[in-house]
Amino acid sequence: MIDTQTLIDCTGATRANAERYVVHLADGMNRFRIHSENAMACFLGQLSIESENLSKVEEDLYYTTPARLREIFPSLFVQGGYRAEDYVRNSRALSMLRYKGFHGRGLIQLTWEDAYIAAGRALGADYRGNPGLLLQPEHAALSACWFFAVFKDCLPAAERGDVYDITGRVNGPKRLKLAERKAATARAYKVLSK
Repeated sequence: MIDTQTLIDCTGATRANAERYVVHLADGMNRFRIHSENAMACFLGQLSIESENLSKVEEDLYYTTPARLREIFPSLFVQGGYRAEDYVRNSRALSMLRYKGFHGRGLIQLTWEDAYIAAGRALGADYRGNPGLLLQPEHAALSACWFFAVFKDCLPAAERGDVYDITGRVNGPKRLKLAERKAATARAYKVLSK
Protein backbone atom coordinates (compact mmCIF):
# COMPACT_ATOMS: atom_id res chain seq x y z
CA MET A 1 0.00 0.00 0.00
CA ILE A 2 1.43 3.36 -1.02
CA ASP A 3 1.42 6.33 1.34
CA THR A 4 1.87 10.05 0.74
CA GLN A 5 5.59 10.26 1.53
CA THR A 6 6.40 7.23 -0.60
CA LEU A 7 4.44 8.73 -3.47
CA ILE A 8 6.38 11.99 -3.11
CA ASP A 9 9.71 10.16 -2.99
CA CYS A 10 8.84 7.95 -5.98
CA THR A 11 7.39 10.59 -8.28
CA GLY A 12 8.87 13.91 -7.19
CA ALA A 13 5.34 15.22 -6.61
CA THR A 14 4.58 18.10 -4.29
CA ARG A 15 2.96 17.14 -0.99
CA ALA A 16 -0.33 18.73 -2.12
CA ASN A 17 -0.41 16.72 -5.34
CA ALA A 18 0.59 13.50 -3.61
CA GLU A 19 -2.16 14.00 -1.04
CA ARG A 20 -4.66 14.70 -3.85
CA TYR A 21 -4.01 11.33 -5.51
CA VAL A 22 -2.60 8.90 -2.93
CA VAL A 23 -5.87 7.30 -1.77
CA HIS A 24 -7.12 6.85 -5.32
CA LEU A 25 -3.79 5.50 -6.56
CA ALA A 26 -3.59 3.07 -3.63
CA ASP A 27 -7.11 1.89 -4.45
CA GLY A 28 -6.36 1.50 -8.15
CA MET A 29 -3.01 -0.19 -7.63
CA ASN A 30 -4.68 -2.69 -5.32
CA ARG A 31 -7.67 -3.17 -7.62
CA PHE A 32 -5.50 -3.80 -10.70
CA ARG A 33 -2.80 -5.79 -8.88
CA ILE A 34 0.07 -3.37 -9.27
CA HIS A 35 1.65 -4.92 -6.17
CA SER A 36 5.25 -5.99 -6.59
CA GLU A 37 8.15 -3.58 -6.20
CA ASN A 38 8.94 -3.91 -9.92
CA ALA A 39 5.34 -3.29 -11.00
CA MET A 40 4.92 -0.34 -8.66
CA ALA A 41 8.25 1.20 -9.70
CA CYS A 42 7.49 0.85 -13.40
CA PHE A 43 3.99 2.23 -12.97
CA LEU A 44 5.11 5.19 -10.86
CA GLY A 45 8.00 5.88 -13.22
CA GLN A 46 5.62 6.18 -16.16
CA LEU A 47 3.12 8.12 -14.08
CA SER A 48 5.68 10.71 -13.02
CA ILE A 49 6.61 11.46 -16.65
CA GLU A 50 3.10 11.34 -18.09
CA SER A 51 1.70 13.66 -15.39
CA GLU A 52 4.81 15.80 -14.85
CA ASN A 53 5.20 14.60 -11.26
CA LEU A 54 1.43 14.45 -10.63
CA SER A 55 1.01 18.11 -11.62
CA LYS A 56 -0.88 17.68 -14.92
CA VAL A 57 -3.94 15.64 -15.82
CA GLU A 58 -4.56 17.06 -19.28
CA GLU A 59 -2.51 17.16 -22.46
CA ASP A 60 -1.34 20.65 -23.30
CA LEU A 61 -2.48 21.46 -26.83
CA TYR A 62 -1.76 25.17 -26.61
CA TYR A 63 0.82 25.98 -29.28
CA THR A 64 1.98 29.52 -30.00
CA THR A 65 3.53 29.13 -33.45
CA PRO A 66 2.55 27.43 -36.71
CA ALA A 67 6.10 26.05 -36.98
CA ARG A 68 5.75 24.15 -33.69
CA LEU A 69 2.41 22.70 -34.78
CA ARG A 70 3.98 21.50 -38.03
CA GLU A 71 6.84 19.93 -36.07
CA ILE A 72 4.60 18.12 -33.56
CA PHE A 73 1.78 17.16 -35.93
CA PRO A 74 3.33 16.78 -39.41
CA SER A 75 0.59 14.37 -40.53
CA LEU A 76 -1.94 17.18 -40.07
CA PHE A 77 -0.04 20.32 -40.96
CA VAL A 78 2.60 19.15 -43.44
CA GLN A 79 1.13 16.13 -45.24
CA GLY A 80 -2.51 16.62 -44.18
CA GLY A 81 -3.16 19.98 -45.77
CA TYR A 82 -4.57 21.70 -42.68
CA ARG A 83 -3.42 25.26 -42.03
CA ALA A 84 -1.37 25.34 -38.82
CA GLU A 85 -2.17 29.05 -38.44
CA ASP A 86 -5.81 28.16 -37.74
CA TYR A 87 -4.81 26.09 -34.68
CA VAL A 88 -2.33 28.43 -32.99
CA ARG A 89 -3.52 29.21 -29.43
CA ASN A 90 -6.63 27.11 -30.11
CA SER A 91 -6.44 24.00 -27.92
CA ARG A 92 -10.08 23.05 -28.35
CA ALA A 93 -9.96 23.13 -32.15
CA LEU A 94 -6.71 21.16 -32.19
CA SER A 95 -8.22 18.55 -29.86
CA MET A 96 -11.21 18.18 -32.14
CA LEU A 97 -9.06 17.95 -35.28
CA ARG A 98 -6.50 15.51 -33.92
CA TYR A 99 -8.41 13.50 -31.32
CA LYS A 100 -12.10 14.26 -31.94
CA GLY A 101 -12.06 15.78 -28.44
CA PHE A 102 -10.54 12.70 -26.79
CA HIS A 103 -7.07 14.11 -26.11
CA GLY A 104 -4.89 12.99 -23.22
CA ARG A 105 -6.55 13.21 -19.81
CA GLY A 106 -5.84 11.54 -16.48
CA LEU A 107 -2.53 10.78 -14.82
CA ILE A 108 -1.46 8.59 -17.76
CA GLN A 109 -3.02 10.73 -20.47
CA LEU A 110 -5.83 8.44 -21.63
CA THR A 111 -6.20 9.26 -25.35
CA TRP A 112 -8.61 8.39 -28.19
CA GLU A 113 -12.30 7.60 -28.05
CA ASP A 114 -11.88 3.82 -27.89
CA ALA A 115 -9.75 4.14 -24.76
CA TYR A 116 -12.30 6.48 -23.14
CA ILE A 117 -15.08 3.98 -23.86
CA ALA A 118 -13.09 0.98 -22.61
CA ALA A 119 -11.99 2.79 -19.44
CA GLY A 120 -15.55 3.89 -18.78
CA ARG A 121 -16.83 0.34 -19.09
CA ALA A 122 -14.11 -1.00 -16.81
CA LEU A 123 -14.52 1.70 -14.18
CA GLY A 124 -18.28 2.30 -14.38
CA ALA A 125 -18.07 5.90 -15.59
CA ASP A 126 -19.15 7.68 -18.77
CA TYR A 127 -15.82 9.12 -19.92
CA ARG A 128 -17.00 9.31 -23.50
CA GLY A 129 -20.00 11.43 -22.59
CA ASN A 130 -18.19 13.37 -19.87
CA PRO A 131 -14.43 13.45 -20.60
CA GLY A 132 -13.91 16.04 -17.87
CA LEU A 133 -14.39 13.31 -15.26
CA LEU A 134 -10.83 12.21 -16.05
CA LEU A 135 -9.57 15.50 -14.63
CA GLN A 136 -10.95 14.65 -11.18
CA PRO A 137 -8.45 12.97 -8.82
CA GLU A 138 -10.34 9.68 -8.42
CA HIS A 139 -10.86 9.16 -12.14
CA ALA A 140 -7.42 10.50 -13.10
CA ALA A 141 -5.81 7.93 -10.80
CA LEU A 142 -8.06 4.93 -11.43
CA SER A 143 -7.93 5.35 -15.20
CA ALA A 144 -4.12 5.42 -15.03
CA CYS A 145 -4.00 2.18 -13.04
CA TRP A 146 -6.47 0.48 -15.40
CA PHE A 147 -4.64 1.76 -18.50
CA PHE A 148 -1.28 0.46 -17.26
CA ALA A 149 -2.41 -2.92 -15.94
CA VAL A 150 -5.31 -3.87 -18.21
CA PHE A 151 -5.60 -1.77 -21.38
CA LYS A 152 -1.88 -1.82 -22.19
CA ASP A 153 -1.07 -5.05 -20.28
CA CYS A 154 2.17 -3.65 -18.82
CA LEU A 155 2.41 -5.93 -15.77
CA PRO A 156 4.42 -8.75 -17.42
CA ALA A 157 6.96 -6.24 -18.77
CA ALA A 158 6.98 -4.48 -15.39
CA GLU A 159 7.86 -7.71 -13.60
CA ARG A 160 10.87 -7.95 -15.94
CA GLY A 161 11.70 -4.29 -15.33
CA ASP A 162 11.45 -3.67 -19.08
CA VAL A 163 10.95 0.10 -19.23
CA TYR A 164 11.58 0.14 -22.99
CA ASP A 165 8.64 -2.22 -23.64
CA ILE A 166 6.37 -0.41 -21.17
CA THR A 167 7.19 2.99 -22.66
CA GLY A 168 6.22 1.70 -26.10
CA ARG A 169 2.91 0.48 -24.72
CA VAL A 170 2.18 3.67 -22.78
CA ASN A 171 3.64 6.33 -25.05
CA GLY A 172 3.76 4.75 -28.49
CA PRO A 173 6.56 3.72 -30.83
CA LYS A 174 8.48 7.00 -30.51
CA ARG A 175 9.02 6.24 -26.81
CA LEU A 176 9.30 9.91 -25.92
CA LYS A 177 11.40 10.71 -22.83
CA LEU A 178 12.63 7.12 -22.54
CA ALA A 179 15.76 8.13 -20.60
CA GLU A 180 13.66 10.15 -18.16
CA ARG A 181 11.25 7.25 -17.74
CA LYS A 182 14.12 4.89 -16.98
CA ALA A 183 15.51 7.33 -14.42
CA ALA A 184 12.08 7.85 -12.81
CA THR A 185 11.55 4.08 -12.61
CA ALA A 186 14.99 3.58 -11.06
CA ARG A 187 14.24 6.30 -8.49
CA ALA A 188 10.92 4.68 -7.60
CA TYR A 189 12.49 1.23 -7.35
CA LYS A 190 15.20 2.56 -5.01
CA VAL A 191 12.55 4.11 -2.75
CA LEU A 192 10.32 1.01 -2.75
CA SER A 193 13.13 -1.48 -2.12
CA LYS A 194 14.34 0.19 1.11
